[in-house]
Amino acid sequence: MIGLQEYQRLRQLSEDVEEAWLNRLADEAESEGTDGSASLEEMAAMLRDQQG
Repeated sequence: MIGLQEYQRLRQLSEDVEEAWLNRLADEAESEGTDGSASLEEMAAMLRDQQG
C-alpha cells in the first residue's frame, strides 16, 4: 500500500509519460503525411481502449 502523495506523484508521472508518447506519435504521423494518420483525439481513444 502506498500513501496518497506517492499515488498522486505516480499518477502524474503516468499522465506525463502518456502525453509525451501521444505527442511523439502525433509528430511521427505528421512527418509521414496525412495518409493513414489519426488525430490526437483518435489516438487517445485507442489508448483508452487498449487500457480498458
